[in-house]
Amino acid sequence: MLFRFKPDEGRNARQIAFWGGEAAVAYACMSFSGLLDSSSGMRSPIFEGFESLPIFGVTVNGSNLISILLFIVISLFWVKLIAKEKFAQHLIEVEGEMRKVTWPTFQEASNSSIVVIVTVFVLMAFLSLADWALGNLFNVILWES
Repeated sequence: MLFRFKPDEGRNARQIAFWGGEAAVAYACMSFSGLLDSSSGMRSPIFEGFESLPIFGVTVNGSNLISILLFIVISLFWVKLIAKEKFAQHLIEVEGEMRKVTWPTFQEASNSSIVVIVTVFVLMAFLSLADWALGNLFNVILWES
C-alpha cells in the first residue's frame, strides 16, 4: 500500500517517514491512555477474570482499549496519507536530494567543531568581562556620586 506510486523510488524516505509517524502516533496514544487513566475512572479491568494480556502484561481497561483503537485509526490514516501521489513524490524528491549531499569527513567535522567551541569560549569571556566592567562602572556612578 505504501509503494503503489513509483514503487522502486524513494523507498528509504517513505519507510523512515512511515516508522517515524508510527512512533509519534504510538507515543501520543500511550500518553492519551495515561491521561485517561488519571482523569477518569477507566483504570478497572473490563473483564473480571481476564485482567491482563498474557504476553504484554497490559491491563485490559477502557483507556487502553480506546488508545489502541485510536492508534489503529490514526495509523490507517497515516498509511493513506503517505501513499498519496503528492506526498510520495515529495518523499522521492527528498531522497534524491539527500543523495546529492556532500557529507563532511571526520577531520572536517572535528575542525569545524573546534572552531565553534573556541569561538563560544572567546565570546563568553568577552561578555563576562563586559558585564563585570559595566557592573562596576554603574556601581561607581549610582552609589558613589
